[in-house]
Parts: sequence; structure tokens; C-alpha cells
Amino acid sequence: MGDFFNIRNIFRNPAFGLIPLFVFSFLVGMTDSWMSTGIVLILSLLGYFTIRKQSRMIYGISVVAFIIVFLLSFATFFTNLHMVNRYVVVEIIFVLALIVIRLSRGRIMKQLGRSRNLMMKNFLKETFRVAFQAQYGLLLHLMFVLLFFLFDGRGTNDVREAIIMISSQLILLAIMLLEEGRLYILRKKLVEEEWLPVVSEQGEVTGRVAKSITKDMKNRFMHPVVRVALIHQGSIYLQTRDPDRLLNPGMLDYPFEKYMQFNDDIDGTVRHSVAQECGSNDLPLRFLLKYTFENESTKRLIFLYASDIEDEALFNSLHLKGGKLWTEAQIEDNMGNNIFSECFELEFEYLKNTVLLAQRFRDKLKKA
Repeated sequence: MGDFFNIRNIFRNPAFGLIPLFVFSFLVGMTDSWMSTGIVLILSLLGYFTIRKQSRMIYGISVVAFIIVFLLSFATFFTNLHMVNRYVVVEIIFVLALIVIRLSRGRIMKQLGRSRNLMMKNFLKETFRVAFQAQYGLLLHLMFVLLFFLFDGRGTNDVREAIIMISSQLILLAIMLLEEGRLYILRKKLVEEEWLPVVSEQGEVTGRVAKSITKDMKNRFMHPVVRVALIHQGSIYLQTRDPDRLLNPGMLDYPFEKYMQFNDDIDGTVRHSVAQECGSNDLPLRFLLKYTFENESTKRLIFLYASDIEDEALFNSLHLKGGKLWTEAQIEDNMGNNIFSECFELEFEYLKNTVLLAQRFRDKLKKA
């Protein structure tokens, strides 16, 4: 079963829908018209019913084209045609089918316009790309064939037959190999891609999307983000946000913020974020708050954690760079001056009345 699915993955290249025509270019000179057409029609049907719906459009074109050719195979005028002429007829039918599909592109894409299934849209775009390449590649070949007929009206000799058939085969093979190479590069990029879960306001995962794609779509999808407030002896450690951040680059914020990856859990993401930033997995962490944040550039379901460190040796052992501890009074004096990130300004009031309040209470008890 695993091998079967691997084969399906290989043949998800939409250009492989041209394989039946490629095979027919060999069979047309080896067997009679009925046999060669029947074989490639079965091959087209196998591809159509094996490949996923979004990638099988060209297999469908092959099915339609070879059904027409199969019916023509019962007609005497078609079977009496020269081998090259029969292939050219099939090529013309194939090109006409490709033109019809490409003319329907706008209507098909419009029907998917409201769909949130980005994978389906991407597969269809790839299929239309291949249809465009196949249409113009085969049209170029037909023009090439026409030149031969114009210069020799009595038909083609063996050398010219070979040139016509081989040139068609090379065009088809080039389209399939170029698309396979392109998809290989895309698959390699997808392996390295960060996949973010799409969540509802209740935190239910409803899908996933590549981070590189969702960044360009601004606030269309909501993604979970974990943030950790690092507090030491009543002060909050803040540093400048990286310039490549989508939200509030260059403003002051916690050093720990991370998108949760698809199939990751919240606690694991928090631990990874902290370990990545300061190299420690031993910090005390406590969940504080979950809330929804949205502006014109992003939509997030934020999980706020706090790491309240009293031990000075532990705090000094952290590999923190480029930031400093801010007291409650310093933060309040600078609120609303475009210094702090939007999320931090929303969260500060909550921190002040929970973690920082508890710290002040502990300090009073120690003094008493």
C-alpha cells in the first residue's frame, strides 16, 4: 500500500497526463489503429481515476481525445490514412481539447474564487500552466508538420516520418521533464517550509497553510502564537523586535514569541521558543492568558505565558542580548509613545494586576 501511494505521488505531475499521447506516438506505427488507440485509452482512464482530482485535468483531455480517436478507428477513411497522418489527426484533436479547457480557465477559477482550499487552487494553476505549454508546443509541431506537407505533397519519406514523430516525442518529453523538475524544486522548498495551523477563536485547528503564503494574505487566517513575558524581581525584560517581524518590527517587546507549528503542542512551542532564545529549558513557565489579536496585517490567537525568575544567578545565566529590564514605572511613563509593541501594551495591564502585583506582595512579606 505504501508503494502504491508513492506511485500516486510521482504521477501527480499534471504533465504526465501527456503520457498517453507520448505512448501513442510509438504504438501508431507498431499496431493497427484500433489496438493502439485502445491501449492508450485504457492508460488515460487509469491515470484519470488514480490521480487526485485537482491534477487529472490533462488525463481527462486524453480520455476525451482518445475516445474520439477510438470511434474514428472504426471508420475506413481513418484507418486507411498514413501512420503519420493518423498521428497528426490525433494531435489536432488533442490541441483542440486543450484550447477548450484553457478557454474555460476563467470560469473554473471563478468557481474556486471563494474557496479556502489553497492547495486545490495551486494544483489547478499548475495544470493550466502545463495545458498552456502543451497547447503551444503541439501547435508549433503541427506548423512544423505543415511545412513538410507543403514541400512534399505526395507524402513523407522514411526520414521525414522519423523527424516528424521524434520531434513530437521530444516536445512532449521536454514538457513532462521540465514540469517534473519544477515540481521537484517546489517539493524541496515545501519540505523546508514552516506550516502554520489555521485556528478558530476557540482554538480548534481547521487546517494549515505555509507561513510564506499566509504572510502575504495578511489577516485572512488566524494562527496561534505563543508569547512569554520574562520577569525578574518585578521588572520586565524587553528587547527590540527583529526588523523582519510582520507585526511591529523595531518596537520593544518580550524576547520570546513564536508561531505554533502545525501538529505541535502549545507547551512544546513555548519550551522551544525559550530554549532557542536563551539556551535554557529550566525556566519556570506559567500560562496566563489566551486572547485574539487582529489588525490590518495579521490575525492571531495569542497564548501568553510568564516566566517569573527571582534567582539572580539563573537570570544572569541566560544568553540574552540587546535588551534590558524595565520597571513598572518606566513602562507606564512610556506607554502610548510608539515604543512598545501593540500586544505588549494590551498585556501590560494584565501583568501589572497579576504577576507584578504578586511580586510586590511577596516583597512586602519579606520586609515584614
